[in-house]
Parts: sequence; structure tokens; C-alpha cells
Amino acid sequence: ANSNEATTMAAILCNGIGKLCSSTCDALGSILSLPCKACGIACDGVTQALKSPFCLYLTVAVGLNIPPVIFAGQALANGGGGCNVALQWLLINAFFCIVNIAAAVYISGKVVHDPNDDNIDGGDNDAPYIEATMESNKNEQQQQQSSSSGIKKFWQGPFTTADETRVVQSLTKVGRVRDVLCYDPMVAVYIIVGIFYIIWQSMGFSRMNQAADCGGGEEQLITRAISCGFLFISLGATAFGCSVCCLR
Repeated sequence: ANSNEATTMAAILCNGIGKLCSSTCDALGSILSLPCKACGIACDGVTQALKSPFCLYLTVAVGLNIPPVIFAGQALANGGGGCNVALQWLLINAFFCIVNIAAAVYISGKVVHDPNDDNIDGGDNDAPYIEATMESNKNEQQQQQSSSSGIKKFWQGPFTTADETRVVQSLTKVGRVRDVLCYDPMVAVYIIVGIFYIIWQSMGFSRMNQAADCGGGEEQLITRAISCGFLFISLGATAFGCSVCCLR
């Protein structure tokens, strides 16, 4: 009797440890796969945008926002040239530039992403002949549907209701531009950030003069960053308008 009880307790303990290890591995797998899923979602939107007229807008956004990030990195590597005011301005400006790039990718992806494609589900490719193959295909199909669902929810937006989704599905690409710019909460937040970005560029002139007094040469980096900033404000808006005009 004691032997049976010991065997039962050992089986329960092993079963519990096995479930704990399995849950831990699943959780770690989900966490480690998050960067890949995020990359897949971003690549999906960028790929669609690059095939559309928004390629021009993305090129301008990335091309004019990457250099200020590099300038901030150079200033950080030099320790700010002994001018903390210049280093602070460049680092915050680099943050704004990264937000500009992310917003350009998001807006472009939202506009060119056709919600009607989300309702198209692919059929089974291969008929399973044995039980193991059926289970394997089922798991693979669930993973694909989960990934597709994640991309779908991302481009629809976290605050989009079912009724709003049906309305967006009936819109043309030009109509989706108006819908994204006027009703998307994330774009609304970016508009506020964009206002602060313009103010920050204007503040850069005073920071440039202060950096010149420091004598560390950081005023040149600020000058270049300001040039890229105002070029993006003007050319970015122009490129976005041209991209919208070329939509079909």
C-alpha cells in the first residue's frame, strides 16, 4: 500500500512538474517570438506601401528622419562636446524623428491595407491522409490564422468596432485616407506629437546659438538636424499629398 501511494505521489509530482515546464516554455516562446511577430506586421504594411504611391512619402519620411538620429548618435559618442543643452536637444529630436518614421509606416500601411482582404481565408492545401498529419496541418493552420488575425487587428486599430470595420471596408483608398486622418486615435496622438515636433525645431535655433557659445562644434549637428526637420515638414506634406493624388 505504501509503495502504491508513493508511486501515485511521484506520478502526480512529475505530472505537475511537466505541466509547469510546458507552461514556462510556452510563455517564453510567446515572449521571444514577439519581435518576429512585430517585424512581420511591420514588413506586411511596408511591403504593401512600397507597392503603392505611398512609396514616395515613405522615402521622404525615412530619408529625412534617419540623419538626425545619426547626428544625435554622433553627439552622444562625443559626450555632447561639453554642451549638455545641445546633446539634450539632439536626443529629444532623434526621438521625434523615430516617431515620424513609425507614423509614416503606420499611416501608409493603414491606407493601402484593404480590409476586404481580411475576409478571404485560404483553403486547405494538402489533404491529410493520417491522423498525425491532420493534427499537424490543424496546428499549422491555427498558427497562420493567429498570425493573420494579429496583422488584421493591428491595421484595423485597437479601438475599431465591428460596425466601424464594415464602414471602412466599403471605403475607397482615398476614403480611407480621410478615415485614417480624421478618426484614427493613433494618428490623433501623432498629430499632437507633430505639433510639438514643429515647436522643437523652432527651439533648435536658440539651442544652436547656445551650442556655438560652448565651442564644441555641436552647433553644426544641430544646424543639419534643423535643416532635415524643416525639409521633412515641407517635403513630407508635399509627398503625402502627391501620394494621395496618385491613389486609385
